[in-house]
Amino acid sequence: MSTRSIDLLLKEIPEPSLRDKLVGAIDALRKQTRFGLVFEGHHPEVSRLPNVPVRRGSLVVRRGEKGAVLYRVQEIQDVHALCVPAAENPAKDQRLRIPIGELVVTRRFGDAIYPSLRQLDSIGRGEGKPWHILLQADNYHALQTLLYTHEGKIDCMYLDPPYNTGARDWKYNNNYVDGTDPWKHSKWLSFMEKRLVMARRLLKPDGVIIITIDEHEVHHLGCLLEQTLPEFYRQMVTIVVNPKGVTQGRFSRVEEHAIFCFRGTATVKGIRDDLLTPVQELGSNKSPRWKGLLRSGTNARRADRKNMFFPVIVDPARGAIVGVGETLLYPEKPNMKARIKGLPVAWPIRSDGSEGNWGVGRDTLGKLIEKGYVRLGEFDPKRGTWAISYLSKKPQQQIISGALVVTKFDKKRNAVEVEYAEARERQLKTVWHRSAHDAGAFGSDFLKNVFGETGRFSFPKSVYAVRDALLAVVRDKPNAVILDFFGGSGTTLNAVNLINAAYGGQRQCILVTNNEVSEEESKRLAKLGQVEGDAKWEARGICRSVTWPRSKITIAGKREDGKVLSGEYYTGIWLEQEQRRQIYQLSFAEGSSLGLSERKDIARLIKGIAMGAVTADAPWHLEEDGKASVLWDVTKAEEWIEALEEQELVETLYVVTQNKTAFRAIDKAAKDTLSPMIVERELERPMGEGFSENAAYFELGFLDVNEVGRGEAFSSVLPLLWMLAGAKGECPKPGNGAKWLISEPCGFSVLHRESAFQDFLAEIKGMRNLTHIFLVTDSEDAYKEMRVQLPSGIETHMLYSSYLRNFLINTAPNS
Repeated sequence: MSTRSIDLLLKEIPEPSLRDKLVGAIDALRKQTRFGLVFEGHHPEVSRLPNVPVRRGSLVVRRGEKGAVLYRVQEIQDVHALCVPAAENPAKDQRLRIPIGELVVTRRFGDAIYPSLRQLDSIGRGEGKPWHILLQADNYHALQTLLYTHEGKIDCMYLDPPYNTGARDWKYNNNYVDGTDPWKHSKWLSFMEKRLVMARRLLKPDGVIIITIDEHEVHHLGCLLEQTLPEFYRQMVTIVVNPKGVTQGRFSRVEEHAIFCFRGTATVKGIRDDLLTPVQELGSNKSPRWKGLLRSGTNARRADRKNMFFPVIVDPARGAIVGVGETLLYPEKPNMKARIKGLPVAWPIRSDGSEGNWGVGRDTLGKLIEKGYVRLGEFDPKRGTWAISYLSKKPQQQIISGALVVTKFDKKRNAVEVEYAEARERQLKTVWHRSAHDAGAFGSDFLKNVFGETGRFSFPKSVYAVRDALLAVVRDKPNAVILDFFGGSGTTLNAVNLINAAYGGQRQCILVTNNEVSEEESKRLAKLGQVEGDAKWEARGICRSVTWPRSKITIAGKREDGKVLSGEYYTGIWLEQEQRRQIYQLSFAEGSSLGLSERKDIARLIKGIAMGAVTADAPWHLEEDGKASVLWDVTKAEEWIEALEEQELVETLYVVTQNKTAFRAIDKAAKDTLSPMIVERELERPMGEGFSENAAYFELGFLDVNEVGRGEAFSSVLPLLWMLAGAKGECPKPGNGAKWLISEPCGFSVLHRESAFQDFLAEIKGMRNLTHIFLVTDSEDAYKEMRVQLPSGIETHMLYSSYLRNFLINTAPNS
């Protein structure tokens, strides 16, 4: 029905008061659906609390029953509970007698819950670093809990929610949602909206939310984000995660999507790799080759160019070239120990000890020194002088054109640092195509290597796809806090550890995942008489069998049986490395006697040579920016080698001759004359090294307010205080009946007894590492009075004497 039809019907209502109320209500409804995304948001989620005892009045569900059929316990009779459906006025004949062991206490949204954290395990290898945190929990309640510890503190969220493919890959109210469910989109949107509303509160003002998704919900998610995060800037990246493709319908799908939601000033920074341009086209060199100032090849003797023999003034202490001296008249011999202005000088002496000449004239070199285009190398005791290099004409022109960028002028060395503009910064593209993002090779196969077996987790992400998504926004944030509340197999924590190892920093990761078992596994366990909450059932859950073991193994670098992990991580860090050019003899013909067609036949065998560029009469083949060169006429070898000096990208040389003696001479001349190429290789890191990181594994449980005493409550919530203070140092133990808890390594303290404040104040005096203090008092005035006496710069929090009161969650909608 159109809004026009509704307005006409409203006018027909005779009662003015009723008509006005309906008009107001409908106007309010219209404002709620500004973007046209309409879904049933009234489906309540029900949480199961298996560790809370069943008591009279408890709201419960049956363990093995699908969905969320709720019952209210009226009486407890030995090992049975008398229950009625949780309706407003249940009939007496609806009462059921159910064994208590078949029941699980539940909470609906809006019902009070008191969270507790129980530490299950930990691994510590990173001295002085904050601890990563794994929470085994329903992510809704985990987010509510994190609002106490991390509201406004999260730099980045990486979220990989259920894709809602119809393949029964997620549950809503304990029911798998499949393709036959007419409400599957509505349930998914309701599920996501509740979590995004809280995620927004956790994010910093300049934080970023990254959500991966495929085609099944990408459009609905886009509309939901428009509605839920209207002030965020959003952009979608398409990532090739399965190059082989999966046939779905008419096309073979190779991609998934990552929606980046930027808050405030958050942005991405360009890096060397835009993640789309073919790797071989990125340019192997980050910086140009500095040419040796000592001339080589033809006309390289002093007698050939008499005016190019002069001293260059060096300052070894600074590692700098500072000037030039006067040309030495031929054939006067140089004084190798001469000093100009108190500084030693370098002369153009060749490797065989003979006198050579410089590659540029005296005046030109002086101007290059002023610009910082000349730099001092190492002292060569064999020649009795220093190596000197300079930027030749080509890189000088590239600086003028902008292809090369001067990134720094080192005043001490009197030399510039330059990088190719494209290598220095490329804006990340919105399509990513890298072999390392393959979810098969670097997701499933990666987990197989970690666990030594297959089948523990379906469809894990590539650790490098997650790494690159995070790097786009936290590369320059070494202390970033990263949250993933769809933790799955733990890829995000693995990626954060890899980033810290490669780029430095103390980025901290918080993972949240439940401990569900797969549908197939749950059926198998049920046949064995196991139910949710039983030890064998819980041991097969995702968190206990995949997420935590992976996190622990990858940090340790070895499995629990002691076997060290094999393989290497790609770090994403590229290092410059010298590489000699390869030179080969093609001895099946004499190049100088070949015609054009024969030259082309040979050229076809060499990768990277354009057939159209081969000529019949040239003594060699050398293309601009080519990677291979061919010498046809060995009598022109000197000139060929001189021409190669200006070609930085030539990797492979071929000499077409049947004369082995001539080839050996050319091979030696080329290696003596041509400086090594500077190439880049990606730094690898052995997986067996593990990581210098810390991680703690907690289970989020729920306290029974009627059963828990004050001491037990504090023990259960102490990890929350530790998390709020930054999770530094190993989580402390609560102690027994102490007046206070002070943990300087963790950076926080708790005053239990208000009457002991002055003694507490004396105890913490001089403790420089305390950042947070929690004061237990029920009086706002007493709290304020104590707070003003504490050292400045310390964050203080008031805790009520009834510890449960501090951490009550789930009582009202979060917005």
